[in-house]
Amino acid sequence: MGDGADEVKEEDVPSQEITKGGAWKLYCSRLLTAWGDRLWAFGLGLLLYKIHPEDLSLIAAYGLANSAVSIIFGASIGNWIDSSKRLRAAKIFLIIQNFSVAVDCCLLAAYFHWREEAVEYFGSWITILVSVVSIVIALVSTLASAGSKIVVEKDWIVVIAGGDDDKLASMNSIFRTIDLVCHTVSPVIAGALFTYTNYVTAAIAIGAWNMFSVFIEYFLLVSIYKQFGGLAKKFVPQTGTPDASGGIRDKITGSYQGWVYYFSHKVRFAGLGLACLYMTVLGFDNITWAYSIMQCVSESVLGILVAVSALVGIVGSLAFPPLRKLLGEERTGMVGMGALVTSLSLCVVSVWLPGSPFDPWLVEHNNMTEVIEDGSGIIEEAEVIPEDSCSSRTVDITSVSVLLTGIILARFGLWVADLSVTQIMQENVEERKRGVIGGVQNSLNSGLDLLKFGLVLIMPNQHMFGILIVLSFSFICLGATSLTTYACKEGKVDCCRRSKSDYSQANTTEPQEVPV
Repeated sequence: MGDGADEVKEEDVPSQEITKGGAWKLYCSRLLTAWGDRLWAFGLGLLLYKIHPEDLSLIAAYGLANSAVSIIFGASIGNWIDSSKRLRAAKIFLIIQNFSVAVDCCLLAAYFHWREEAVEYFGSWITILVSVVSIVIALVSTLASAGSKIVVEKDWIVVIAGGDDDKLASMNSIFRTIDLVCHTVSPVIAGALFTYTNYVTAAIAIGAWNMFSVFIEYFLLVSIYKQFGGLAKKFVPQTGTPDASGGIRDKITGSYQGWVYYFSHKVRFAGLGLACLYMTVLGFDNITWAYSIMQCVSESVLGILVAVSALVGIVGSLAFPPLRKLLGEERTGMVGMGALVTSLSLCVVSVWLPGSPFDPWLVEHNNMTEVIEDGSGIIEEAEVIPEDSCSSRTVDITSVSVLLTGIILARFGLWVADLSVTQIMQENVEERKRGVIGGVQNSLNSGLDLLKFGLVLIMPNQHMFGILIVLSFSFICLGATSLTTYACKEGKVDCCRRSKSDYSQANTTEPQEVPV
């Protein structure tokens, strides 16, 4: 009887700490991080597009490199996190991420300020150099951001929840809501900044924010770590042991073993379902932003639409905890996937609506323009529309309006499905493997992202975007099928009552054996 009382008391400690003062630190830290991430994500897409506004090739090249780097280093980052102290890993990722963003913003601001002089003095190669260097720095920031998310969202939050599934679901929902609130406000501010000032001012503002916030985030991380004693209880291999040392061969072997472990784990189908959602142009990312601008949607309007989509996502985030209590994680994920597929059907319809630039044969016509006589009509059809032509012609926005409507509505199902898979993995992955599972998951996500950007590089022109929309919708359906497969294997499809998870307080305690 006494032991049971002690156990309950220990499990209540994290909840009491959160209620009495830990919550504001945890959520403020997430707020600052999410604000910087969203501001930079929106700004980087527009900055890269400004460098090369002719098509989507530069943005696609960045996305391709970003995905490739994440695939290569994802599992290794996860292994490093598993073998490092929690606070040390969080500090390193925070500092690298914020300072790399600040440096990149300074570089781009300087380039746009002295662009004409630089091109005149050095030649057009300076544009290529700036593009390459800025992308490389952005890749460093992306890796640090991915590592930071694994540390906090896949590990810290699970330990702080202390074995309470409902508390974990609530914290996941609040984290996602904070992220979406930032996704709501930051694009509006950034869009107005880009529209009503200039790209130099906008880049400087984003860089200044990252330099300012890094100190506050650092303080909050240290304070949270000290307040929740369970975060300090982690097995870390000592220097000189096989788990803590090794050359390149050992790191490659460890990365391979991480992939093998992931695909032998029962959560693999849920993770694959989430990864399939990354092979899409039907989300408010750099590709969609650039395409929308090509369809004469202004930066300020685009920022407002991104904010509206985030509001819809917030509704999905807030709906997750009650849906989970009613249906369980697996069935809730299936509901989210169903809503996602239904909403994105509008995007497929938009391909053939008035105003759509879709014409898969236009490339072939364009290649023939050198041998076609004037007056044939083909040259005029294949003519590239100037960047500033939106103000000088009547634009039919039916197609792009339906496209963006579908994308906005889809955010509800997207975040319900995302939170469902996130909690499935949190509850069913043991503590000493959270880093490697999270790293491999990031690599899988990036792998599908890589495929997306590869396809955009192959088809960078707006008249081919319809093909990308159809392919994206197909992968969304594949992701829904994969998550449904996981639910079937777990026996959740035919069960109305949520079964108890294997997740428990034991998952947040130290393993008794040294991991191999």
